[in-house]
Amino acid sequence: MRHTSVDRADVRDMLVVHEAFRQSYSRIPALVREVSPGDVRRAEVIADHAQLIEEFLHLHHKGEDELLWPKLLERAGDRLGTAVTLLESQHEEIAALLTESSLRLAAWRAQPSKASGEELANSLERLDALLTEHLAIEEKDVLPIVPEYVTAKEWHQLGDHAINGLPKSKLPIVFGMLASLADPDVVKLMLSTAPLVPRLIMPVLGPKAYARHARRVYGSA
Repeated sequence: MRHTSVDRADVRDMLVVHEAFRQSYSRIPALVREVSPGDVRRAEVIADHAQLIEEFLHLHHKGEDELLWPKLLERAGDRLGTAVTLLESQHEEIAALLTESSLRLAAWRAQPSKASGEELANSLERLDALLTEHLAIEEKDVLPIVPEYVTAKEWHQLGDHAINGLPKSKLPIVFGMLASLADPDVVKLMLSTAPLVPRLIMPVLGPKAYARHARRVYGSA
């Protein structure tokens, strides 16, 4: 079941999402370790950021499990080999690490000590390592053939699933984060199925919201 070039999924937006996850998880462990013991206010800032990325990753993988893998296995199973099976298995491992890091994040947020911070940072580093491997496999073995078997409409449903699951107050931050990593035409792609008002205002609100967020989290925009 292949599609015309006009109707094909454009996977460039997912590459941007992947890069956002890679950059975020490569930096969060160090942010945790830099928090002074007992500094609850700073721990709250980092914990809120980590929780937002965690929620986004969970929704991203849930969307793939429900809306992407079944279609690919049905339509292109002979071309995928064991790639999707491996990716599904890694989703389960990542989910377990997310659960572990979430519990440690809650404990550290409430009482940021050197010991609890180190446990959390170690957990996040294991998550980062597995996620980096997972994203590389997906980009090498799966995404290149997606446009042949998934329509643009189906692809946008996948992206909308993650966005619609996030708290509305956090959408400008997430959009701004993605826009900071994307070419202008990919930003337009990400907004192409949004209602008119968000499509018009998000390019203005998103970068400003993310710049404020980044200053709080990283110390600079």
